Amino acid sequence: MSDIDELIERLCSAGVEWRAIGDFAECVSGATPKTRVSRYWDNGTIPWMSSGDVHKKVVGSVEGRITQEGYGSCSTHMLPAGTVVIALAGQGKTRGTVAITDIELCTNQSLCGIVLSTSDISPKFLYHFLSSQYAQLRAISSGDGTRGGLNLGMIRAYKVPVPPMEVQEEIVRVLDSFTELEAELEAELEARRAQYAYYRDKLLDFGSRGGGALDDPRRDGLV
Repeated sequence: MSDIDELIERLCSAGVEWRAIGDFAECVSGATPKTRVSRYWDNGTIPWMSSGDVHKKVVGSVEGRITQEGYGSCSTHMLPAGTVVIALAGQGKTRGTVAITDIELCTNQSLCGIVLSTSDISPKFLYHFLSSQYAQLRAISSGDGTRGGLNLGMIRAYKVPVPPMEVQEEIVRVLDSFTELEAELEAELEARRAQYAYYRDKLLDFGSRGGGALDDPRRDGLV
């Protein structure tokens, strides 16, 4: 049982309603302008999200940019900030990965944007729940192994719990706190790795030179 399942069970002991995503949201995929047409890309100003961007989880910026002409040349759609995005396909572990947008953008054809049409569901709650469904989303994909693919019909039919809004907000608060703590711990771990590498290199250099004083790592901001 995932963290979010445990929170729902604890906060909604009487149970919750489950609804198909297609009942409360519009699910749309994007498109890619022809890459050989430079005027669709050069000096573009419209943010264009590719499949790899889902690994950012909260997408506040993307490298891809297309021009207005490029946007009009294909069937991609502008998605508002707060859109939950699922990778329909992608290399390696990308398929089934979920992100939420922090800016308005459009996407390629391998991504599904879930644009809510109701105020009964928090975008962040939907993001957290679907993020916990990675294995299940990959399991329902067509095909075998890493070559399967999700489609819009699968996403529309996928059911999610809809607890009261106050419960959704509490779950979001708790899970956001977990995410922030994980980021802090990862940053601390990375700092310890850098400190270890610093001492290791200095000790190796110390031995090769036959002695001498070690530098203070605090001077380089490593401790």
